[in-house]
Amino acid sequence: MSSTRRAQPSPKTRKVSPKKTGSMAVGVASIMTKRVQSVRPDTSLEMAMELLMSRDISHLPVIEDGLLVGVLSKTDLVRERMLNGSNSTRDVGMAGFHEDEEGLRTVSDIMSTKVRQVSVESTIAEAAIAMTKFRIHGLPVVNERGGVAGFVSTLDIVRWVAQSSGS
Repeated sequence: MSSTRRAQPSPKTRKVSPKKTGSMAVGVASIMTKRVQSVRPDTSLEMAMELLMSRDISHLPVIEDGLLVGVLSKTDLVRERMLNGSNSTRDVGMAGFHEDEEGLRTVSDIMSTKVRQVSVESTIAEAAIAMTKFRIHGLPVVNERGGVAGFVSTLDIVRWVAQSSGS
């Protein structure tokens, strides 16, 4: 007698699976940002910070060999600054990041590797539940091949609620 086991998600990513919902459920794909800026793990923190600030975004998916391996958020950068401090006086837009003796710090040094994500088939409600449960403000949206198809944030959800209420 053989048993069938479901493949477990990699320890670096956790996928929030869509549940069957009524026909009134609206898909997360309808509100997500589709043109997502991403970085590689070896991107410097300075470059990542400049992208976050200049594009007015809060999260950067971290992609390596076409796979989502992490997410870098403004919160990660603030946490790094608070925990490790800095004696840098160089102004790079967000005080406190500097080159150390080993060279530039990279995204892989501080990115979140326990990535929560939703699929393009997920509903807005499922994304909101996941964000609440995991106390996060954004989720990568992945396609059936596991590639990043978009990103949904709390602001996207709030904007949808406001528009749906007729405001």
